[in-house]
Amino acid sequence: MKQITGFIPVAALPESTAASAKKQLLETIEWLQKEGAATETNLKLLTAIVESILCSEESYTRFLQCGFDAAIEFFDTNSQNWEFQESMSSPHNPRNWDEYKQLQQTRPLLSTSRTVTE
Repeated sequence: MKQITGFIPVAALPESTAASAKKQLLETIEWLQKEGAATETNLKLLTAIVESILCSEESYTRFLQCGFDAAIEFFDTNSQNWEFQESMSSPHNPRNWDEYKQLQQTRPLLSTSRTVTE
């Protein structure tokens, strides 16, 4: 995303709201369009992420991991001039999000189950 839109400060990112998931998704698409990042590829990826829930839990988990990897890289790049402690404790740091912590606990289980079945 950084390569498409240039530098985006953390404050410019859309905030999570208590709105419905559908409303959040539509707002995200509108935000991508406003920022000039609603390319065909990005929208196809967004569609694939949404549809991955229907495929399998493992597929959805892999999409989540890719998203978190990108979010962490983006955060690390944009917070490189922050104090270390400020960066590590920031609520904008994806490593501090509950969903990321849950994913990190789930991933070893999925890796083990894939190895056993292969």
